Amino acid sequence: MPKGIPLTEEEQQRRRKEIFDASVHLFLEQGFNETSMQEIARAAGVGKSTLYDYFNTKEQILESCFEEEIEKIAGRAQEIVEQDLSAPEKLRKIMQMHLEFLVANKQFYLKLSLEAQRLSLESQNRIQAMRHAYQDMLRELIEEGIRRGELRPVNALLAARSVFGLLSTTAFTSRPTGTPEEMLEDAFTIFFKGIEA
Repeated sequence: MPKGIPLTEEEQQRRRKEIFDASVHLFLEQGFNETSMQEIARAAGVGKSTLYDYFNTKEQILESCFEEEIEKIAGRAQEIVEQDLSAPEKLRKIMQMHLEFLVANKQFYLKLSLEAQRLSLESQNRIQAMRHAYQDMLRELIEEGIRRGELRPVNALLAARSVFGLLSTTAFTSRPTGTPEEMLEDAFTIFFKGIEA
């Protein structure tokens, strides 16, 4: 950890966040490959050796970006899962929360999702494992709804994946049919009721 005057845990977390935020800004502005560790250190207002105390590589920083975002969304979803609501109500609330997050962080997702392809296979697999854990949370919620008779029997994992597909097309479409919130309402109808007459 940092040399010289020892930093408290809170100060270390704050310094790490400053480095993290400066990195994300540079990655979004000029691209992952085009950003050097020296530029990150300068933007964060730290020396290069201090930067290496927190992150060994740019890849580690980029991987942390995705891990932090997935943890935030999955953490909020878990809070909803624990509420005293029916499975369909929980799913609706999770989809609303997730859409708000995607819309608020649109530039981050559009640009850095492309940059994620530059990560090593090992890093991509770690991020994928976190996404799968979030998917499984929704799958278990759907299975719970099926057991309670609140949802009809379906392939729960495929249904969970469909939720993510609906969210992505609602947030990132180039052919909107309304506001993201209005499109999500339509998506709810399609998801919960289908399109068969």
